[in-house]
Amino acid sequence: MTVRLRAAIVGLSGIAARLPEPAQGPGMGIRLPVSHAAAYDCVQETELVAGCDLRPERAADFKREWSTLLPDLRVYPDHHAMLVAEDLDIVSVVTSDDAHAQVVVDAVEAGVKGILCEKPIATTLADADRMIAATEGAGIPMLVNHTRRWMSPWLQVSELIRQGTIGDVQRIMTSQGGPRAMLFRTGTHICDSILWFANARPIAVHALPEPGLETYGPRYAGDGGHNPRTDPALSVLIEFENGVRAFWNLCKTMPQVFDIDIYGEKGCIRGRAFPGDEISVTVDIGNQRLVTEPLARVQHTHGWFAGCVAELVQLIRGGGRPSSGAREARLSLEVMLAALQSQANGGERIALPIADA
Repeated sequence: MTVRLRAAIVGLSGIAARLPEPAQGPGMGIRLPVSHAAAYDCVQETELVAGCDLRPERAADFKREWSTLLPDLRVYPDHHAMLVAEDLDIVSVVTSDDAHAQVVVDAVEAGVKGILCEKPIATTLADADRMIAATEGAGIPMLVNHTRRWMSPWLQVSELIRQGTIGDVQRIMTSQGGPRAMLFRTGTHICDSILWFANARPIAVHALPEPGLETYGPRYAGDGGHNPRTDPALSVLIEFENGVRAFWNLCKTMPQVFDIDIYGEKGCIRGRAFPGDEISVTVDIGNQRLVTEPLARVQHTHGWFAGCVAELVQLIRGGGRPSSGAREARLSLEVMLAALQSQANGGERIALPIADA
């Protein structure tokens, strides 16, 4: 019998600690894991043994809410105490965006076998590089939770692009609206998707701020993802070495949307994340005729969180290339930081690679 991998969580916010929720559709199992804790409980190869948070009330709530399912679950006041007391295989890092790096380095030094880190990977390139140096130096896989990498509709989109269904990609248009149109905390999802679907190295970034944010930048000045007002919205143009251009529109004063349109030589793919990943494919069939069909929904069992944890188990035990690894996540961070540098200089074209401002 295979020994289960022992997992623990640093930072017990909702996305770290929520109990499983009832499934919302067919083929999704009885319980849907919507948190790190629920994913470890769902994936048979892992067992959740501990968690920690600097706020004692969060740790107490975590232990109480999971007491029926995991009566032996232990909690700690900080990650240092937990890493000393527990023999851990996997650590989830669910702290503030700007506090990931040291936890990852400490977990590596404690001898863990794999790390699942929340997005964005960090808020400075120096921190991202520390994390990469630590994990790669120890030969430890790290996944960054860019969720669409494990969502079946978006995996279908990637496969359609790879198959050439719409021809070579030419342009990508994205929109993200509402008060939580935040460049780092939520925008990292769209940035990662743009880089994924463009399938080329970004070479330059241009960006303009929303009115009133002209003095923000050229570096991250948020509070780690808690207050949306400290994480700006920008209008961003990204150039890629293969000629693709991506237009990324974040706006806090328009409705909550999360849309991505991918235009190729022979058609386009349109995706709407709300209310439920609605995707359509339009292809040119000749004689100036376009045919649009909705993307057929592929049934899945446990959702993206369990898929992410299951992949980490595979990487630990069998190796392989991660779907959303540290270097991919660093590239998204570099684009976001380049956008801040551009908007702080009146929309100046910022060539990549860059250094921290």
